[in-house]
Amino acid sequence: MEKFPSVVSDIMASPAVTVDAEVNVRDAALLMTGKEIGSVIVVERGAPVGIVTKRDIIRRLVALCLDPCETTVKDIMSKPLITIGKDVGILEAMRKMREHSITQLVVMDGDVLEGVVSERDVTRGVSIASLGAFSSLLRRRE
Repeated sequence: MEKFPSVVSDIMASPAVTVDAEVNVRDAALLMTGKEIGSVIVVERGAPVGIVTKRDIIRRLVALCLDPCETTVKDIMSKPLITIGKDVGILEAMRKMREHSITQLVVMDGDVLEGVVSERDVTRGVSIASLGAFSSLLRRRE
């Protein structure tokens, strides 16, 4: 029987894409574009310290007419990181995103960066799980 997604580790993107805190925003944006992702995790000495999302770039760089080649990701990152454990349920992840008005959560296992889960990942996971439950109900009726 196929396993339907129920916890964050079932739906997260892993490994997380990271950039050093001193990288300029232009290079981070090129990385995000090249990998077709909406965020990068900012690290200092290997430890995650923040996140830069498309929204951060628009609000904290473009809207302020800052130079993306002269501005570092550390200058515009969102912090502190809002994290979630990899074994937490998908619906809890959705609740946490809504509570903090964010669209991405950093997935941690203790001090280890495991991945990133987005609002889109959660929506897809809930949809698949719902369809799976619905399918099993239909099979029982037959």
